Amino acid sequence: MKKICLLFIFVILSANCFSQTINQSYFPKDNKIDKQYEIELSSLDGSNSKWKAVVIKYNSIWQKQMYLEMERLISIIPDSENKIRETQKKWDEALKQSYSLAADNIDIFQTGEIVYIGEFLNDEKNHYRERAKYYLCLYYTIKGQQSKDISNDKTELAN
Repeated sequence: MKKICLLFIFVILSANCFSQTINQSYFPKDNKIDKQYEIELSSLDGSNSKWKAVVIKYNSIWQKQMYLEMERLISIIPDSENKIRETQKKWDEALKQSYSLAADNIDIFQTGEIVYIGEFLNDEKNHYRERAKYYLCLYYTIKGQQSKDISNDKTELAN
């Protein structure tokens, strides 16, 4: 179990450290997913169950986006496909183990549903979002190195 936790921490920290070396400006700051998420959050009536449903919905959306960005990256470096897929599989497993550990050991009635939703579910969404961002930024960085005529147009997510 300690190995899995250490692997998880290493993967998360490695992605964050490495992503600092690639061009973060390629990630659209005003992307449609985040805009829609904010709209839905602002329209909630304060119900924890509705908040939880919105966060779970956007966990799923960002997870799908992450895989779309991974496929986009593979499209320009197909020789690295196996390595990318293997790394992603390990990342998925580490994330799943981490949240499993939390779900198995945290009493939601003691911590409160607000803490659970705000700290754990929202954090999971952010992990998927950051991984999608990592793939997108890496894609445009590599593409920019492969072709010097890359435009500075607004980058779109691969929806």
